[in-house]
Amino acid sequence: MVSENDLKQIRTPITFNPYKHHLHFLKGKIKLWQCLPWAEVENELLLIGTNLIDLYCGKLSVDEIDQQFMLFAETEGLTSAEKLKKWLSPKEFRKIKLSDNSEWVVKQGLHPTRFLHLHPAKYSPFTVRVRGTTLKTVVALSVLTGKKSRNQLKLQQVNQVRSEKLGLSPIKTLEKGKGIARIWSLFNWP
Repeated sequence: MVSENDLKQIRTPITFNPYKHHLHFLKGKIKLWQCLPWAEVENELLLIGTNLIDLYCGKLSVDEIDQQFMLFAETEGLTSAEKLKKWLSPKEFRKIKLSDNSEWVVKQGLHPTRFLHLHPAKYSPFTVRVRGTTLKTVVALSVLTGKKSRNQLKLQQVNQVRSEKLGLSPIKTLEKGKGIARIWSLFNWP
């Protein structure tokens, strides 16, 4: 589930969590979070969760994804939870492609008015798999360190943020191109 303000951006009947699944959305939030008290940021970071997730890193905005999926749903006649269930049958999900050739999973949403659950497909173009705790670590580091250390990732700093701000265990190493270091490179501005 996403915050009420962010949910307004995503039209009914779609369920889509950009906190978990949209890199550029998170980059925008980081800029806002840098001006807020940590307690408010920490609350929103809970929306990322801890599971293994797929993060879309392509050029489509949350609004463009929403628009393209709404058009797809209208074309396919997915206007109710019952019609979606029939369209999905006999499976629990189906994949669709958007204009940039990224693949997205469509499944039955749990909320009665947001029955079209959408998220990036595993191993889709413009998508990376990441643990929720890894993503939270990188986002928290970006918020707390600001632009001053965008290119420098230090183990001590990573572990301090993980333990003091996120309540996570420290890590032993930062391996180039893996885990936190890999996701950190995605958040390297511009």
